[in-house]
Amino acid sequence: MRYHIFIPLLCFFTSVIAQQKAEFPHKVGIKTNINISTLLGSELQAPRPKFGYTAGPYLIFNPEKPWSLYTEAVGSFRGSKFKNGDTGYSRIATFYIDVSILPLYNIPNSNKAVSLGPYASYLGLSSLFIGAKKKPEINDIGFKNYDIGVASYYHIKGETVSLQIGGKLALINANNDVNFVGYYPKTGNGGIIRSLSFEIGMAF
Repeated sequence: MRYHIFIPLLCFFTSVIAQQKAEFPHKVGIKTNINISTLLGSELQAPRPKFGYTAGPYLIFNPEKPWSLYTEAVGSFRGSKFKNGDTGYSRIATFYIDVSILPLYNIPNSNKAVSLGPYASYLGLSSLFIGAKKKPEINDIGFKNYDIGVASYYHIKGETVSLQIGGKLALINANNDVNFVGYYPKTGNGGIIRSLSFEIGMAF
């Protein structure tokens, strides 16, 4: 799988956190979030929410200042379920590596902050499932290898662990000649496919 490069990256940032010194002016950490995602647009029929997870390192530049910069490089399992019966496509599973660069505003006299900005994604895996089958029917299903969108988070900061709630909306049509030949409902219409996901979890 193409996402195997993410594991060494995660290990590297974990070691950086362990060696972080008190005088270091920036905050380095690891986030682990549960996400709920779906695929919007006109190409795919009867989408439903799908649970997944997101994890990876983050870096906040000068976190004590009123305005700072939140960045992350995370792996995200998302996609969508579908209500198309026992013989139709029932689930699309994707794995993306997301890189976000978000201006962050620390709310005065509180432990809360908000961030909003762009993200870019690289598609590492995409699979199509039919009915109740546990194994994918098709891999590399015709999604574009890249994505660009907008991300926003609400942060509640703790001394050791922070709570993070947010979402990501893709701005690019992911359809790259999607056509599930022989599977219901019909595809290959050239319609729009966009990803929407919501996250909640912890940042260490």
